Amino acid sequence: MVEAVGVRWFPDEVGRNEGEVAFLERLRREASCWAVDGLSPEDDTSSQLWLAPLYVDVDVPGLTIRRRTLQVGYWTDGPLGQVLQGVWGDDYLLDDHDGNDPENLTVVGVRASHENYAEWAAAWLLRQLRRPVVREEWLAGDRVAAATWRLDDTGRVLARHGHSSRRLVRRRADRVVAVR
Repeated sequence: MVEAVGVRWFPDEVGRNEGEVAFLERLRREASCWAVDGLSPEDDTSSQLWLAPLYVDVDVPGLTIRRRTLQVGYWTDGPLGQVLQGVWGDDYLLDDHDGNDPENLTVVGVRASHENYAEWAAAWLLRQLRRPVVREEWLAGDRVAAATWRLDDTGRVLARHGHSSRRLVRRRADRVVAVR
């Protein structure tokens, strides 16, 4: 995908310091090469600065579930030095991140350039965007009584919706739909 003139990935921020600026510039350059159906730079990506960290997120195309985004936080310096975290998140900044979970992005204690950190973040984001997602549905008559969205390659549940009776979801889903 080539960025159109005036269209920018992670458009909301420029960075508070030299490290964040370098990180964002490289991340934007990496993202401009992504080829992901339905992904739009200004509609589906954002960046925000709070006290810490530099935060970017990507809305995953095709997911109809309540706010489930890919989130990345980058600390240029702190008690642990440079830190990079990534997670399939929700409405709260990086709250689902578990440094011991191999599906999450965790880089701590590595001395590298801000550009290297951006490349690692971009590679993780692109890997996640390319992962297959399925929606499993349990029916009650004609209506969907419960649904889960799962990463098809690992079975990890991204979200649940509807009646979550254990009895209902213990049985095989009535319908499985490829979401992406």
